[in-house]
Amino acid sequence: MVNGKPVINHKNCNECGNCISDCPVQAIAGIYPKRTIIQNELVVQSQKIPTVKELLILYKKGVKTIVGEKSSLIEWWKEPIDEANDLLKQLNEAPFSISVKSIEEERYFSRRELFSLWKNESKSAMKQAAPAKWRFNQNDLHLPKYYRDYQFARITINSEKCMLCTACQKLCQNKCLNITEGHFSLLSQGCSSCQLCVDICPEKAIIVENQIAKAEETLLPIYQKVCTVCQKTYSTLREHDEKCVACRKQESFKKSKEGNHYAF
Repeated sequence: MVNGKPVINHKNCNECGNCISDCPVQAIAGIYPKRTIIQNELVVQSQKIPTVKELLILYKKGVKTIVGEKSSLIEWWKEPIDEANDLLKQLNEAPFSISVKSIEEERYFSRRELFSLWKNESKSAMKQAAPAKWRFNQNDLHLPKYYRDYQFARITINSEKCMLCTACQKLCQNKCLNITEGHFSLLSQGCSSCQLCVDICPEKAIIVENQIAKAEETLLPIYQKVCTVCQKTYSTLREHDEKCVACRKQESFKKSKEGNHYAF
């Protein structure tokens, strides 16, 4: 961070892609590193350890097996694989299969080379183009869109604190918090646990916890009331409320001021 702004030191960057994967709001733009995938099998490369998020996304794209020529190479990836398999179990999915076998890397040819080989019939060749689905950018690294029946976080609202200011609704890019005339809707399925709603809430009424569970919508009823002080109509999550937010704060301010006066 330089003068309050994030700065990337490009000289030290080894293009591992971990920062792209870890950012919950896709603020770091870029193309994710290449992976060697042959016939839907992910080939272990010791210098390119994947993140758990990447493994879970590749799994949904069809990669269910991880292969390596030596068990010692696969050991490099043990931690993220074990964690991914643990999460897959919670998601009611089968774990990654691990296989030790010889890897025959295919040679890639340019179009001109390939046509030349076909024309001369000197030898047969197959070109497996690296599918675009194995390369993705920061906008593709949002787990909830791949596991729509589950949520990876749980959002809760303290109704005794919430003032329905709508700040969280305006800030959330995944539309997880929605305030209408009748309900405060919480859609945790799309939550990336960025915690921005927690940070912006002036009343500290929001809690976001990492938790895998079946996707569900939580509806908090919103009550329409008439303030007993100013007689204006207002919305609240508390059925027992009698005063609007403005009048309650004004009353609290007066009490605080009187208390300071007496203390003086």
